[in-house]
Amino acid sequence: MLVTSKGAGFVAKAFQFDFLLKLAIDKREDAARAISAALHKLEQARERARQIDQYREEYRRRLGDTASRGMRMQQWNDFQLFLAKLDQAVEQQAHEQVRCETLLETRKQAWLECEREVKAYETLQDRHEAREGQREAKLEQKQTDEWAAILQRRRDEQAG
Repeated sequence: MLVTSKGAGFVAKAFQFDFLLKLAIDKREDAARAISAALHKLEQARERARQIDQYREEYRRRLGDTASRGMRMQQWNDFQLFLAKLDQAVEQQAHEQVRCETLLETRKQAWLECEREVKAYETLQDRHEAREGQREAKLEQKQTDEWAAILQRRRDEQAG
């Protein structure tokens, strides 16, 4: 694909990796959305862990209050079984939180890899544009020199 430049008669070459650059940018944006989703999941896991822990502490207080007034053995066992389930839920939620943190870190690394790819293509694009700019400048200088030579010949012909 050729793109016409502002200079008269100059046709700049299109950046040959433009399509790949656009794909890499899209991939980076997808990776950024994946980070956002993973962060949201982590925040949800942290909130659930906080809620379960808060409920467990509240339940322990209720056990203490009820135990101070006296309770049957079956009631005590039921409290203990439920507390064990709450402890297990806290532990499971802690594992979920670690899983979400790991997922977030994986998503961040994927984004960084995409960012490196975009930067590599952008560097190639910058180099391409610099080469095309130099080529255009040389062509403009050549055209200016040709016009100057033509004008000088005309002056010489008119003078002599």
